[in-house]
Amino acid sequence: HNPLMVADRIIQLDHMTRGRAMFGVGPGLLPTDAEMLDIPVDQQRARMAESLDVILRLIAGETVTEKTDWYSLKNARCQLRPYTRPRPEFAVASTITPSGATLAGKHGIGLLCVAATVLEGYDALDTNWRIATDVAQQHGHTLDRSMMRLVGPMHLAETREQAMKDV
Repeated sequence: HNPLMVADRIIQLDHMTRGRAMFGVGPGLLPTDAEMLDIPVDQQRARMAESLDVILRLIAGETVTEKTDWYSLKNARCQLRPYTRPRPEFAVASTITPSGATLAGKHGIGLLCVAATVLEGYDALDTNWRIATDVAQQHGHTLDRSMMRLVGPMHLAETREQAMKDV
């Protein structure tokens, strides 16, 4: 997505919810989604990192001029300042590899551990958090454990029997 449009939408949602929205970023999970959007699968992660940097700059009030192979911005700036100061909460998706942790540390944003209930994902929590905090320190940020979010699937139904039948 174009970073300016994303930044404007985040700020609009931040105002509409009066600061009760959290923005999570990730490269995309399904290769089929990337194919339908004509995005090379091997470029998803790099594009996410590239656009996140610009989104955060725009939300901080910067004017951005930047041209890449997939978007172009000329004196781009957001329509509004965020409702939440200094900005809404951001978190980057993390599974097993350290790429999400590295990006979270670079920008001083939260870590959204989407594989926390999978054995490999659970085993990587400590390592990825350490990587995030080390990278954050290198970039002048401090991460607090409250910025680490664990995600696990759940299903709700009227009764346990109904839940088992549904699943």
